[in-house]
Amino acid sequence: MFSAVADSVEAWSAVADDCFVPLQVRPPGSGRRTFHGEVVSRALDHRVTIAGIAASSCRMVRTSRAAASEDIPDTLFVSLQRSGTFRATLAGRTAAVTAGEAVLYRSREAMTLDVDAVGSCLTLQIPVAAAGLPDPLVTAALARPVPAAHPLLRVLTATADTLEDTAADLDPVAGARMASTVIDLVDALLRSVAGDDDARPAGPAALATAMQRFLLDHLGDPALSVDAVARRFGVSGRYVGRVFADAGEPPPATWLRDERLRRAARLLERAPAPTVAAVAARCGFADVTTFTRAFRRRHGVSPGTWRTHGV
Repeated sequence: MFSAVADSVEAWSAVADDCFVPLQVRPPGSGRRTFHGEVVSRALDHRVTIAGIAASSCRMVRTSRAAASEDIPDTLFVSLQRSGTFRATLAGRTAAVTAGEAVLYRSREAMTLDVDAVGSCLTLQIPVAAAGLPDPLVTAALARPVPAAHPLLRVLTATADTLEDTAADLDPVAGARMASTVIDLVDALLRSVAGDDDARPAGPAALATAMQRFLLDHLGDPALSVDAVARRFGVSGRYVGRVFADAGEPPPATWLRDERLRRAARLLERAPAPTVAAVAARCGFADVTTFTRAFRRRHGVSPGTWRTHGV
């Protein structure tokens, strides 16, 4: 657990360095004002940290030069607003959220974060690499306000609220399983947000996101292939590969295999876990032998070992 209290914007800058990303914190408007901020964060595992944050009015800035030059982890921040108004400006967009709403920002982006009045939020920190979320999906969802009535946000908020109170009591295996649940919920929420026509980025990233969504929707079909994607979007298989490459993604067949194995690992972490054969079928593998061989190459252990020990 990490906790800190700050009674000046200078001290709050130091807290940001330790707990989030380097930010220049300034008082709102001109002149200096009384400031108070506090944070308590708890890690579920190496992938998900939950931080309760409260702060007075301030502006937090991360310049493009800082975002490009600093060697920091590429991390997603899902801010679930509890009170006050919070504005996030990045990726050419500004999202203003109030109590019950949410917004996504990212450590490697230049950004401005404004707390307009004394406010509080619950923030989920998820390294991009550990979460395995597609980059086009993340880009499409940055600085997009998520309304309080969104059903997936309501589920995510309720889950995060409960985990904030119980994380300290979870053993490592339970913490890892809960982290997987949180990642799944964030993945579903971001896909829903990015699914709006006006939320999709232009160019290859947009098409890559749509193709990836198609693959994920049919992940359990063993006949799913690059050719199936090409037929669905009226392009050639070679063009599908070019779209993935232009969006900074691995080849589509590799992407599909990795997603199947990622879903398989999560299914095997559940309690009670399904059988290895059931997981193989649900993740689109034609037979258990092929699934076991691929799983061992990716994770270093067999699916049965992963299932038994919650690796």
